[in-house]
Amino acid sequence: MTVTESKQAERPTPSVPVPQVVPTPASATGRLAGKVCLVTGAAGNLGGEIVRHYLREGATVVLTGREPERNEAAREAALAATGVPGSRASTVRLDGADPASVTAAIAEVVARHGRLDVVVNNAGSAGPRQPIHRLPLTDAELAALVAEGATDTETVPQALRSILGVAWHVARAAAEIIAPGGSIINVSTIFSRTEYYGRAAYVVPKAAMNAFSRQLSFELGAKGIRVNTVYPGPIRSERIDSVFATMDRLKGDEPGTTGRHFTDLMSLARSMDGEAPSKVFPTPRDVAATCVFLGSDESAAFNGHDFEITHGMWVRKESRNEWVSRPTMRTVDGHGTAVLVAAGDQVDDALGIARLQAEVGAEVVLAFRTQAAVREANAQLTSVGHDARISIVALDRDDPEGMEQVLAEAAPRGMPLGCAIVLPAHGATRFTGPISAAPVADIEAFLDDELAGAMALARALTRYWAQAPLARTPRFVMLTNDHDGAHDAWADLLRSAMEELARVWRDETTVDAKQGRRSHAAWGNQVIRYTNRERENLRFAAGQAARLLYTDRRIRPVNLYLPASIVEATGARRAMVGHMENLTGLHMGKVALITGGSAGIGGQVARLLAMAGAKLMLCARRESELEAMRAQIVGELEDVGYSGAERRVRCLAGFDVGDLASLRRAVEATVEAFGRVDYLLNNAGVAGAEEMVVDMPLDAWRYTLDANLVSNFGLLAAAVPQMRRQGTGYIVNVSSYFGGEKHLAVAYPNRSDYAVSKAGQRAMVESMAKFLGPEIQVNAIAPGPVDGDRLRGVGGKPGLFDRRGRLILENKRLNAVHAAIVHAVRRGLRAEALLARLAGNDVAALATDPDAPHELRELAEACRKEGGEGATWGDYLLTPGIAARLLERLRLGGWLLDASEEWVVRTGGSWLRRVPPDDRPFLPAALIGREAEKVRKGVTSQLHLRRMPTESEVALATVFFLADRAVSGETFMPSGGLNVERSITERELFGSAKQERLDQMKGRTVWLIGEHLVPHLAEAARQLHEKCHVGRIVLLTRTPDGAAAIQAKAGIPDGVAVSIPCGDNIEAGMDAALRGFGAPTTVVSTPFVPLPDVLFGATAEASLDTAGFRQVVEDNLTHHFRVARKASLLDGAQLVLVSPDVPQGADGAAFALANFVKTTLHAFTATIAVENERLVHDVPVNQINLTRRVRSEEPRNEEETLEEVRRFARAVLLAGAPLPDAEDSRYRSRIYRGMAMTV
Repeated sequence: MTVTESKQAERPTPSVPVPQVVPTPASATGRLAGKVCLVTGAAGNLGGEIVRHYLREGATVVLTGREPERNEAAREAALAATGVPGSRASTVRLDGADPASVTAAIAEVVARHGRLDVVVNNAGSAGPRQPIHRLPLTDAELAALVAEGATDTETVPQALRSILGVAWHVARAAAEIIAPGGSIINVSTIFSRTEYYGRAAYVVPKAAMNAFSRQLSFELGAKGIRVNTVYPGPIRSERIDSVFATMDRLKGDEPGTTGRHFTDLMSLARSMDGEAPSKVFPTPRDVAATCVFLGSDESAAFNGHDFEITHGMWVRKESRNEWVSRPTMRTVDGHGTAVLVAAGDQVDDALGIARLQAEVGAEVVLAFRTQAAVREANAQLTSVGHDARISIVALDRDDPEGMEQVLAEAAPRGMPLGCAIVLPAHGATRFTGPISAAPVADIEAFLDDELAGAMALARALTRYWAQAPLARTPRFVMLTNDHDGAHDAWADLLRSAMEELARVWRDETTVDAKQGRRSHAAWGNQVIRYTNRERENLRFAAGQAARLLYTDRRIRPVNLYLPASIVEATGARRAMVGHMENLTGLHMGKVALITGGSAGIGGQVARLLAMAGAKLMLCARRESELEAMRAQIVGELEDVGYSGAERRVRCLAGFDVGDLASLRRAVEATVEAFGRVDYLLNNAGVAGAEEMVVDMPLDAWRYTLDANLVSNFGLLAAAVPQMRRQGTGYIVNVSSYFGGEKHLAVAYPNRSDYAVSKAGQRAMVESMAKFLGPEIQVNAIAPGPVDGDRLRGVGGKPGLFDRRGRLILENKRLNAVHAAIVHAVRRGLRAEALLARLAGNDVAALATDPDAPHELRELAEACRKEGGEGATWGDYLLTPGIAARLLERLRLGGWLLDASEEWVVRTGGSWLRRVPPDDRPFLPAALIGREAEKVRKGVTSQLHLRRMPTESEVALATVFFLADRAVSGETFMPSGGLNVERSITERELFGSAKQERLDQMKGRTVWLIGEHLVPHLAEAARQLHEKCHVGRIVLLTRTPDGAAAIQAKAGIPDGVAVSIPCGDNIEAGMDAALRGFGAPTTVVSTPFVPLPDVLFGATAEASLDTAGFRQVVEDNLTHHFRVARKASLLDGAQLVLVSPDVPQGADGAAFALANFVKTTLHAFTATIAVENERLVHDVPVNQINLTRRVRSEEPRNEEETLEEVRRFARAVLLAGAPLPDAEDSRYRSRIYRGMAMTV
């Protein structure tokens, strides 16, 4: 606490006469008999009183000073006053500022008396009596002050030597002479621990002396030499009255104010000269008597003690406090502020401090004493990120005018320097070793570089801030070095001096501001680092400095210490945690179940949620990865001080999103561990098959939808009962941008299974939210490509763009070979004969074979031109993998229905007689790289932010999204502003197909697939027959009864309508239709079965379980996939996919499920429409929606239901009639692809 805080009510100081000292007879005996004592500054008022007391107590006294005449006059006066023999007092010239003079004087004392027992370090000057902004640093400045009428006789550097330098040099020389039992008494002043206007040059070196004396007691105490410090307060004299009167005038206070201030701090009312007890100042005799005690053997047990002669003034030995909490940066905003970081030669520390200021938004001017340090720092500084806020300059503390010029010119971004961090002039190891044996050069450097330099910098800043257009109170922080590896003795001297400088600086500018002499008072503190030896020392201190500078905090204690152990004091192992700091407490007490929590977005969300206070259950397949993530999170929690961090994070290994039992076990384990589940983050999933729809195996499709979509519902269904019992819960599905938006579908070629599963995660949220409220919120996040390990590739696995580049090239080759075969078959050649030719797999041979069909020769020639770069791409047409997909395409499209048994049963790429060698790559690396770069640039160009978000950025957005208690059924898209081509969904049906398009269907075959939507299919069949005059309508139903119901409703003749019941094998049914009736012109796919009308009931029996949801996915999404992948390989076909309908008036779960299917199907329709443009068959795909998002727009009676059925039939004609040829009208052929229209 500062003196200001301890002021009492002001009371007048009574006038007390100065007592007369009566000489006492000389005595050869006394408390100091036989001791040789040296008193510096003996010719002064206080020095003379000490000499007289020492002589009276039997000491032999050596009086020292710079002027021999004054020394001798003081000796004669003392002898006269005490009556002791002249042999008991002698003089020696000693200039304390001159080390050689001190050494010579001590040697003379020893030569004269043979010993030295006591040293009283009393010498010193008053220093220049000027406030900090007027302190004279040079002789020229001192002369200018004198010319103005000042009576000062010293500059600041001279005063430092006269006050601290004298005591240091004398003690240093005497320490080698004084025998055990000896005593050194350093005379300081109580004002070195108080505010003292206009006397910084006096009290700052005195403050340094306080720490010097304490450290000296440690060093010399081991040798048996005592070192103690005397702190006189205001001493009763005309001189102190004059000093206080001058202060009153300088401060603009009423006369007597300063005197009353100090008497108010006294606790002792003393009776003097028979007067009543009152608060008066002590006398020189009180100081001298204390020095007698300390010089005598009576003080043999005292070492390193402070003796205050103040009548009990309540002044703390040190104005200090200790940090007990981390420097939280939540409210620290340095934007709009410029800060000076004034360093010495400690480049690394200074850069670390400057960078942290830049991190919170401040513009930083980083100043060093030397050009060498400037060059070293510039070499480490970058021009990006936070470093761009830092500029480096030279600031020589030995050049006062130069410093002021640098400050005047340093205005980063036009802002004045409103804050300053002041570091020592040298690094921690510049001054080391015992101060009692310090080299003279080190003492001189310390006085000049550290003390005088700091005071010069304070003067420059004070002057600058008095004139700068500041918006707020200027702030400064003095920051010590860290531990010096020894005892930090020199650092403590500087600490004590800077404490007093800061105290006076605060007070003077406060007074000046009150008096209108400046607009702002400066405020500052000193942060002490050397008490801590941990690695977080620098960031901890720099963070605390930022909090002092950029907030409105005013901490009264000047010295703010780092704790010896940050861990023990704060409970945290790290000083700061960056943006995580803003999360602390945001999710306190919540329990989160996170699937896929071992890496990627899930792992990053886990880290941030844990930091925000949540407890975690992390689920993933691999135990090793889970434990690694858990260890990281636990470590981070311990870093910031969470207790019981180990108990806050649990893991469940062996978690498989495709295993229904595994989903239930995850919820049960979470409840068992923590008693509840507040958050469910459905993050686990798979990347999918990365194939075109026509090449994707059915098992791969199902696996992706099970892992990414069905698992989400399964976990949701398992968690909902628990959340409802709790009365609260929040579920987040981690979808993807490529899952689209509410009214927009994003085509994602070669990733249809992934796109559909992600669209389903989003659609689940949007359609089912109303069934989970009010207790449970359910939302989705949909990031785009995320910059992380999975994007870049790790562990030898290629990254996303490289995989896409490879896939594009392989598909181009596959599509080219497939197209060549189809073109040749269209000319009448047989597919199996073409495959037999391709089995040789020799590009060069095929290109030059005159008997080969021209389609294959041209293909081979084109492939040969692509060869080179050490790859076999130009030598072989196919790899076994590409050959397998080619064969499956032909089989799936019915192109091998009449082939020999040999080709019907063949599988994979085994039909190739020649395959590329394993020791050479098939695809050229450079070609893959070029394609990957095209993909990367394509994605980046469609990002508004021109960069992909990182996993951490997506996780941060998710954690804040989880804190939003006012949203449900929505999707948040932290995608970096990704905006790719998208298809608008749910267009209203307007108009009808032109007759010219309908006429093209005359006599052709149409497939109507499904049996659930009997009225719709019957009406479509009727209009196809009546308006288009189709030749055949093939009803592909699950059961014979289904076909019969449709045919009966439509009333179409048996010769036109035929049925093929196919059970669950829709592919076999389509093959049968091909065999029996040829390729269709239109394929209309509708579901076989209606939707269930249950979701989340009050009981398990009234709820849709995971198996039931999986069946919904199978009957609707997978059903359309199976139809589409075959229909897309048919020549001349149009494909129409129909979402399910619900009964008239239905407003429950079935309606929500219908919207879920419809929205999810949009992603599939958009994706396969784009993929099919790359195939030789070019089958257009469109979607018809039978359910609207708003229930009020659904049919409400039979008439409206019939109107919807008729609109559906019109939509079938509009979407199913042949499109204009692309060569005839590219525009019209494109706009009718990938649409979704609502009827």
